[in-house]
Amino acid sequence: MNIAEAEKIVRGRHWHHDFEIYPGVHTNGSYSPSFMIEKLDLPNDLSGKTVLDIGASDGFYSLECARRGARVTAVDYRHKSSSGFSAMETLNNVKIEHIQSNIYDIPDSIGKFDIVLCLGVIYHLPDIPKALWKLAGFCKGRLMLESYVESFDTDLPMARYYEADSLRGDLTNFWAPNFQCMQAMMRDCGFSILKTDGWGDRALVIGDIGATAGHKMTFAYTPKMNG
Repeated sequence: MNIAEAEKIVRGRHWHHDFEIYPGVHTNGSYSPSFMIEKLDLPNDLSGKTVLDIGASDGFYSLECARRGARVTAVDYRHKSSSGFSAMETLNNVKIEHIQSNIYDIPDSIGKFDIVLCLGVIYHLPDIPKALWKLAGFCKGRLMLESYVESFDTDLPMARYYEADSLRGDLTNFWAPNFQCMQAMMRDCGFSILKTDGWGDRALVIGDIGATAGHKMTFAYTPKMNG
């Protein structure tokens, strides 16, 4: 495949991830995720590791992990042909397992993973704790959680609910947790906090699954709503 053929595949499609999808060809998406790779502290060699990429979208992170040798499973609410994921596979001659599913409906049969990526997802969810409990069941190592956040000028764990499209005109935006809320929810799901980072209105929390004092993993979780 040459550049002209690659550009023909890329052009005319809406892209979320803005990245070099093929040597010399960029997607010109609405969000550039490249800076996150350094923040995630992903090893250069992921050979023998398994990665679950939640909200994979156009597949930037799935491809990055696959290039480092990981066995990747990607999950998104859209079929991979409806995003740029299929095009990413074609242009890079890779085949990555892709599951079209709502986060709450991911089948337990997919197993457990060394690394779970959940980047830019939770503020789009009506029930964040339910989702995190679900992800804890898939994680045997680290959960890397990134989200839109607000501060509320307090150290208490808090979140704001946004009605309809009142957050940036987007009907899929439900919640704005603060940094403390993200950490508290992760601890209650059995994660010990390894790293935190924040920039602007975004925050990253990396946790490791295991025994955490005071966590609620031993109790049955009753969601506030079906979904």
